[in-house]
Amino acid sequence: MRSIIISDIHGYHQTFKALLNHVSFDPVIDQLVLLGDYVDGGPASLEVIRLVQSLLEYPNVHALSGNHDELLLRWLDEEEYPLLKYTSPRVGGLQTIRSFCSWYQSDKNNEEARQYIKSQYANEINFLRSMPSYYEDDHHIFVHAGIDPKQKNWKFTSYKDYRWIRGRFYKHDGTLPVGKRIVFGHVSCMRLHKDEANCRPWFGQQIIGIDGGIKLGKCLNALIFENDEYTSVSMESRDH
Repeated sequence: MRSIIISDIHGYHQTFKALLNHVSFDPVIDQLVLLGDYVDGGPASLEVIRLVQSLLEYPNVHALSGNHDELLLRWLDEEEYPLLKYTSPRVGGLQTIRSFCSWYQSDKNNEEARQYIKSQYANEINFLRSMPSYYEDDHHIFVHAGIDPKQKNWKFTSYKDYRWIRGRFYKHDGTLPVGKRIVFGHVSCMRLHKDEANCRPWFGQQIIGIDGGIKLGKCLNALIFENDEYTSVSMESRDH
C-alpha cells in the first residue's frame, strides 16, 4: 500500500484537491494520512474540513488534529490564548471565520459569529473536536507537531505537545525513544532546512518534517512512501 502524507493545509482547498489529483490518490488502494491544521490563512477552511470529512469515509484515510484546529475551537469557546489573538494576521483566523460567515467583519461580530457557527455547523465543529493526536502504522508515527522527548513512552506526550511542541522535539532528533520514523508538520521545512527557498520535505535521522509553508506563501507538500522509499510532490497555491 502506498502512503501519502499531507500536513498544514490551512484553508487552501483548491491546492489540496489539486495535490491529491496530481499524485493520483486512490482512497481504495492508497493510505492517506493528514497531520492537522486544516484551517487559518487560506480562503476556504470550511471546504477543507468538509473534504477531510468525506475522505474519512474510507478506512485507509486518517486525520489528526493540529494547533490551528485547536485555536479555532478555543475561539469558539471564548478561551483564546492571551498572546494569540485568533483574528490576527499571524494566526489567520479571520479568513476561517469568514469561510463560515461571509458577513463577518471584525471582533464586534464575534458573539453572533460564534453562535451562528455552533448552530449551523455543529457537525463540522464536533468533527474537529473528535480528531486524535497521533496515528501509527508499521513504519511510522504520525503527529502534527512532535512528541515529548522526555517521555520514555512517547504515547504519554501531552495533548498540548502533540499540537505545539517545536525545538524540544526536533532538536532531539537522533535520541528520541522510538523505533519508527516520525512524520510531522507544524514547523516549516524552510526553518528545518535553514533555507528560505527550500520548502520540500526535510529528512532528519529519525524524523521527517513536511510543512511546506503554504500559509507563508510557499507550497503544500505530499510525502509519498512506497516500497520502503520516499518521494514527494510540492505544489504552489491554486487558491485565489
